[in-house]
Amino acid sequence: MQYSAEETITAINNWDEATKSHFHRLVSVNLTISIRVMMENVDLSVEEKLTEINLLNEFHHRLLSWWRSGDGEWQSAEKLFGLLQFYAEKMAKRGAIEFPVVSAFETVQGLRAESN
Repeated sequence: MQYSAEETITAINNWDEATKSHFHRLVSVNLTISIRVMMENVDLSVEEKLTEINLLNEFHHRLLSWWRSGDGEWQSAEKLFGLLQFYAEKMAKRGAIEFPVVSAFETVQGLRAESN
């Protein structure tokens, strides 16, 4: 099922702490997979691979850095989408950064639907 940006933001903002943590773990694993796939891409030069991987790494670093605000509260999903869009616009292979988040979201939504 496809979700609009608004539906995705609303869902994430309404998740409990455990669900948000699970989502974050899935995004992290998926970003690692994106880096591995990027390394195997024969259509990219070594320099292009390093540039793309650097952007994936920086996205992940920033995601980790401000998932939580200083008082321990989760940042809003709007900030996640802003961060995602910023890095996706810089990348030649946008799917490498968009897919990890979309896949993690759909997995979590599926698990929530099964448990209800």
